[in-house]
Amino acid sequence: MFSVCRRSSSIIYRIGNQTTNLEKIKARRFYFTRHVPEPKMQIHLPTVQEPEQIESIVFSDGSVDENKPVILLVGWAGANPKHIEKYVKFYNDEGYRVVSLCPPCYHYSIPNSRVGFYMSPLFRAIDAKPGDFRTFKSCPIIVHSFSMNGVRGIISFFKWTEAEEKPELRDRIRGVIFDSAPSRPYGRQDATAMVLSTPPIDMFEKVSENTRISLLTAFLNLRATLQIPLLAMVPFLRSFLSIYYYLQDHIKLPKEQLYLYSTGDTMIKHKHVEKFITKQQEKGANVQSINFGESDHCAHIRKDPDLYKSACLNFVKKIEKSELLM
Repeated sequence: MFSVCRRSSSIIYRIGNQTTNLEKIKARRFYFTRHVPEPKMQIHLPTVQEPEQIESIVFSDGSVDENKPVILLVGWAGANPKHIEKYVKFYNDEGYRVVSLCPPCYHYSIPNSRVGFYMSPLFRAIDAKPGDFRTFKSCPIIVHSFSMNGVRGIISFFKWTEAEEKPELRDRIRGVIFDSAPSRPYGRQDATAMVLSTPPIDMFEKVSENTRISLLTAFLNLRATLQIPLLAMVPFLRSFLSIYYYLQDHIKLPKEQLYLYSTGDTMIKHKHVEKFITKQQEKGANVQSINFGESDHCAHIRKDPDLYKSACLNFVKKIEKSELLM
C-alpha cells in the first residue's frame, strides 16, 4: 500500500509499515527553540438566576451597568485558569464581571508589549479573538495582579499603549490590587519562576527542573554580582535592568492601590513591597495594605479567605461608589 500525507510542511511517504521522511532536515525544529503558548484571555460572567440572561449580559449594552467595575485578573508565573477559579468566583458571586489572563512565561528582563497586545481587546472594547468586549467600553477596570508575572503584564500593557499611541486607555484602570508583589526577586526566586512557567529549550528537554533552576540561579547571581556596583555608581540604570524599579520609576499607577503580601513569603521579600508602598504614598496614592504573616507566595487567600475576600471586595466597592459620584 502506498500513501502520501503532509505533516509540518514535510512530505512523508508510507510504504507498508515503513515511513521514509524525504525532508528530515526541514522537519526538525531548530535545536534552540521551544514551544511557547499564546496568552489567552477569558471572560467570566456573574452568577445569574436565569440562563436566558447570559446572552444579554454579554451582548446587550442596555443590560450592563457601566459604573460597575470589571476585574482584570493577571496570573502568576505558571498559573492556569484552574488556579485562579477561586478568585473569579468571589468576584462573580458579588455581581462583577471578570476577565482573566495568565501570561505563560516569566522572565527577569523588562517585558515588551506582547502580553499588552493580548490584553488590549478589553481596553479597546472590541469584538476580537478572545471574545466580545463591546459592552466593556465604559466600565472602570480594576487590575488584580499576582506576583511579578502580573507586574510584567501591567508593564507590557503600558508599553503597548505607548507603541500604539493610545495612552488614554491607561486611564481606564481605576485601581490595582497587588498580591505578593512588587518586589526585587533574587537569583533563586527568578530562576524558579522562569523554569516553572517556561517550556524548556529543545536541547534541555531531558534536563530536570532542579538542574535547570540551579543553572539559571548561577547565571542570575553572577549577573547580580556584576550589576550591583554598576547600579550603585549609576542609579539611573536600575529602571532599565529591573522590573521592580521600572514599575516604580516609569509606570504611573492609579491612585487607588491595595497590597496583599506576607512576611513568610519565600519568593519575594516583604521589605521591598513595603518600600514600594512608601514610594507610592509619597506620590499621593491612596494605599491600603495587609500583611498576612506567615502565608506563602500567592497563597494568602488560603491563610485567611474571609479577610482576603473582604479586603478585595471592599476595595472594589469603594471604587464603584466613587464612580457613581463622578
